[in-house]
Amino acid sequence: MKKIYLTLIASFIAILTLSASPTLAATYYKDVKNTISAYEEIMYLNKGDILSSDSSTLFSPDAPMTRAHAAVMIGKALQFSGTDKNQKFSDVPSSNFAIGYINEMASRDIIRGYNDGTYKPNETLKRGEMALLIARAFGYQSTTTNDAANELVNKGISAGVGKGNFGTTQLMKRGDFAVFLTRAINADFRTNTLADTPTKMYVDVKGETLNFRSGPGVGYGTTYKFSEGYPVDVYYQVGSWVYAKSGNKTGFFSKAYLTTDAPSAGSLPIEPIPVDTKKSLNDLVVVIDPGHGKQDSGATGFGLKEKDVVLDISLRMKKYFAQTPIKPILTRETDTFLTLSQRAQFAYKNNADSFVSVHANALNGSALGQETFYYASTNKNVDQSKALATYIHKRMQEAWGLRDRGVKPGNYAVLRENSVPAALAEVGFIDNKTDNAYIASSTRREQMARAIFLGTLDYYYHYEKYSEAGSYYSKFNAAPSKKHH
Repeated sequence: MKKIYLTLIASFIAILTLSASPTLAATYYKDVKNTISAYEEIMYLNKGDILSSDSSTLFSPDAPMTRAHAAVMIGKALQFSGTDKNQKFSDVPSSNFAIGYINEMASRDIIRGYNDGTYKPNETLKRGEMALLIARAFGYQSTTTNDAANELVNKGISAGVGKGNFGTTQLMKRGDFAVFLTRAINADFRTNTLADTPTKMYVDVKGETLNFRSGPGVGYGTTYKFSEGYPVDVYYQVGSWVYAKSGNKTGFFSKAYLTTDAPSAGSLPIEPIPVDTKKSLNDLVVVIDPGHGKQDSGATGFGLKEKDVVLDISLRMKKYFAQTPIKPILTRETDTFLTLSQRAQFAYKNNADSFVSVHANALNGSALGQETFYYASTNKNVDQSKALATYIHKRMQEAWGLRDRGVKPGNYAVLRENSVPAALAEVGFIDNKTDNAYIASSTRREQMARAIFLGTLDYYYHYEKYSEAGSYYSKFNAAPSKKHH
């Protein structure tokens, strides 16, 4: 009879039950943008508090990956405590930020120092060294850098550097290391189909349900709950967690709550229960971004400055959102200045669900009309952003009826670098006499604020399927739009 029992009651409570699971607060790194190739992997590790950096605000994906930071990240992935502060290597004093993880990794023969008793924590890790570290950490068979390199390629963790060359002597970048570590942790990120033979195990929770998580730790969200006796296929172990499959479902269980003993005959466990991770309407956050500000006036025309009129519209939008459960947050509420990157990052820092940037156009008085933009290249939120832009644009057209310049892809930083569905609305041309008459009118600006607000509400009602949002339209003498996506 093979069973593994957890001895800590606190861990038992964290992993079991139907109550909400605790989550770790992800660190905000302002240089981790969704345009970098390692974005998804870095964010995955960040969710599990597995990253390590010299800065509290920068991850530096293109910087060299040191042996010290590699030890910390692998140690965190394996849930090591990192508490051993005794000096084992002559160049790793107790004051070194990584000493606890270096010591525990060394005691488990995952890392090894040099013959002179040093570890050289600040040296850049080579790709071959990385391969061997991951092989030892995750229990692979390799004992040399070349064997480890081949094993990582075979498992789909690395594709090498081209022409059958792994590049064992090349130096590692921090972003690349994040990619390889993520693939070692979670086979869903790998380039090859998982070829390992699974072990059949069964959920062992004594009448409770067991959380099936997206990663190895309570910082990762629960996707399903499995009942007592349910069979699962276990492929490999990450610390005290295991990567498992059940049908087309993949994720992680705490190994302490699995057994190789089949349940008694006649026992029929219920199907896994999906966990609804969708936020409630009360939890939604919309970032409203009035363009420009302070020294940056934006477009001008007929005595008006873009920075002033879009701030006025945005403040009016805030009042509309305030009458619903959706929380509005403005990037600026006064005549202040933010960079484009700061505006895009504002959504991530405030755990927002959508981003609406408000602008007015100009083109030497020769153009007129309204247009709305979304970012359409290498962005995971393309469909959502396009839908958000479409619903907003339709309402803008209803409100002012200016020339329809359409919904378009736009390569703007506030859209390109955003982490959430994002749209940029150009309400009209401030330097065109016809459009300016609308922009200059406080009554018209009130109409535009209401229109962009209603367009955002339409997006949540139709696209995100928040049916409860439908009850708020009557407050504004409105009704849900037609479905436009």
